[in-house]
Amino acid sequence: MDFISELQRFLAGRGFRRLEADGGLLWIKERSSHIQLIEVIPELLPGQTRMPVDRQEERIRRLEKQVMLRLGKKTERLTLMLFKGAPDEDTIEEIVPYPNIWCVDRVGGRVLIYENQRADFYGLKDGLEQFMAAYQEMERSRNRRELRRMFRPVNTALVGVNVLVFLILNFMGNVLDAGFMAEHGAMFWDAVVERGEFYRLLTSTFMHFGAEHLLQNMLILLLIGSRLERIIGGGRYLAVYLGSGLAASAASLFVTLAREPYTVSAGASGAVFGVMGGLLFLILKDIVQKRRYRMEEIGLSGMLFVIVSALSYGFTTTGVDNAAHVGGLIAGFLLTGILTIRK
Repeated sequence: MDFISELQRFLAGRGFRRLEADGGLLWIKERSSHIQLIEVIPELLPGQTRMPVDRQEERIRRLEKQVMLRLGKKTERLTLMLFKGAPDEDTIEEIVPYPNIWCVDRVGGRVLIYENQRADFYGLKDGLEQFMAAYQEMERSRNRRELRRMFRPVNTALVGVNVLVFLILNFMGNVLDAGFMAEHGAMFWDAVVERGEFYRLLTSTFMHFGAEHLLQNMLILLLIGSRLERIIGGGRYLAVYLGSGLAASAASLFVTLAREPYTVSAGASGAVFGVMGGLLFLILKDIVQKRRYRMEEIGLSGMLFVIVSALSYGFTTTGVDNAAHVGGLIAGFLLTGILTIRK
């Protein structure tokens, strides 16, 4: 969750309300005799530079005067400068002369108060540190949930099998050599059609020509496979993956290898395209049924972009089995539809 949003909830819980200001994040709390004012300066984004502290102070003093004129009470102000970690020495040296500034280490969950700076602000320090501790625990829980979502059991096992097969074959010989791969289960026309070695339709989907080939497929599978497994379940997901891989091999056999019988084919990309097809089916199904997206982080435009980009890469690059990609994509789409017809 966004730290600023959670900080805003924390301040609201302590009686502060947001005050619209000229480009600033201000919260105020009216007391009988004065107004407590808190300014929050967010941490820098990549490429940003921080405004010098003296200019920040001039700006906030102008805002303080506006608040005093509007509400007719004097103000007491605290500025919270957010950092991802502790500020550097130059920043500390710049901040120290100003008593109303605290540095907040968002990652470490600390309020950093230097010499000459006020030790507390109406009991805010302890409450702020407790809030940050709770926020950090919430972030850790969220990260654990995200890891569980990414590393679903069946998808992780499939990635593991692909990696294990690659390591074994790489230890045994040269995985970049077509002859070696053909001897150990990759697919080529004579072996499947003439000799009836149909097992190659499956074994070839767990073999890869080199580490780069493996890495490309497994990274995509890790990113998208867990999403499909989470929605349709491990058993159905395994059926979609294996079925798409077999369909991709069949498409490769009768389209690519029939024209080029001496070509050796291997790789999980057909099954990966099947996973893409499955996700595309579910997104379209949600749209047709006017249901809340089960994959809000992807959406139809995002999924179409991924598919079109991947297909375009194949059609503009030599040595890519496009028939397997298209066959796997169609099979994954249809299999997901069949397996989730009542879901």
